[in-house]
Amino acid sequence: MTAADDLDTITDRWTTLQERAGTRPSTTWPPAMGITRLMTDEERADQAAERADTAPDAPGPRPTPVDVNVLDVMTTIETGLVTAADWLANRIQRPAFTAPTGRGWNDDTHRAAVLLAAKDAADPRRWTYTGARTAPDAAEWLALRLRDAPGPFRRLDEGERQAVAAVASSGAELIRKTLGDARQRTTVPHPCPGCAGQLVVEGGDGTPPVVLCEDCGRTWTETTAGAA
Repeated sequence: MTAADDLDTITDRWTTLQERAGTRPSTTWPPAMGITRLMTDEERADQAAERADTAPDAPGPRPTPVDVNVLDVMTTIETGLVTAADWLANRIQRPAFTAPTGRGWNDDTHRAAVLLAAKDAADPRRWTYTGARTAPDAAEWLALRLRDAPGPFRRLDEGERQAVAAVASSGAELIRKTLGDARQRTTVPHPCPGCAGQLVVEGGDGTPPVVLCEDCGRTWTETTAGAA
C-alpha cells in the first residue's frame, strides 16, 4: 500500500470514525473474555463500585454520550495532516501572481493582469491556511501532491515524500486500529493459570479475539475455555 493509498483510507473512513465518536464505547480492548475469572476479589470489588457509579439511575452527572478515545484519535490524525499540509504547501506551492498597481481599470492590460492574479489566488487546488482545514481536506490535498497532480506546485523531492508518507501511515494505522480493521496484540496483567506464564490477547481485526499463553501455548476464546 502506498502513502497515497493510506491518505485515501483516511478520507474514506473519516465519516465512519465520526460516527463512532458520537456513540458511547460499547466494547473495550483488550476484551474481558474468560480472563476475568483470574481477577482478585479486590479488583472485582473495584469494578463493581465503578459500575455502580456509572449506572443510569446513579446520582450525579451522567457520562457524555461520546467516545472520548475516538475523539482523541481524530484530533491526533487531523493535527498531523493539517500540519503536514501547511509545511508542504510552504515548500512547494507557488505564490499567487500579483498585478501591478497604479494603472486604471480602463487599461485592458492592467485589467487582464488583475483578473489573472485574482483567479490564480483563488485556484481551488491551492492549500489554504484559513477556512476549511479538516483531516479529509488535508488528506485529499496531500494525496494529490504525492500523485503529482497538476497545479501551482513543484514536484515533491524524496525527503518531502517520505515525510508525508510517515504522517499518512501513522494516521491510517490509527484509523484501522480504532475501527477494528487492524490486528492488535496486548499483554494481560494476569498470569496463565496453568504455568503462570505471560498471557496476551490477540484480535481486533474482525476476527474473534483469543487469549494466548506465550510460555505454554494454551489458548482461550470467547466461546471455548479449553486449551489448544
